[in-house]
Amino acid sequence: MRHGRGDESVEQGLRRQAELGRLLAATRGYRVLASDGTHVGWLDYVRYERHADPPDIVLVRRGGLLPGRRRAFPFSAVEAVRPGTTTVVLRSLDRSVLAPPS
Repeated sequence: MRHGRGDESVEQGLRRQAELGRLLAATRGYRVLASDGTHVGWLDYVRYERHADPPDIVLVRRGGLLPGRRRAFPFSAVEAVRPGTTTVVLRSLDRSVLAPPS
């Protein structure tokens, strides 16, 4: 069975999501940046609720090493994981992307 171009882009998107999910599994302590380079915080952990992969929620600790407030972002807000620079980049920080603090 041949797949059309739409099927290929869907498949590529699913592969990209799976790769981001895999990379996020080992990112505790990574610096979290907005897409414009603004420092958001430090990755505290990822939460899996509905699926085994990719995660549902990414929890970001705001502040230094001391326990501080955390902000939850949906997995869909993750634009990139950069292991070489130990950073996670979020797509945007508008109100539609923010989940309630936890």
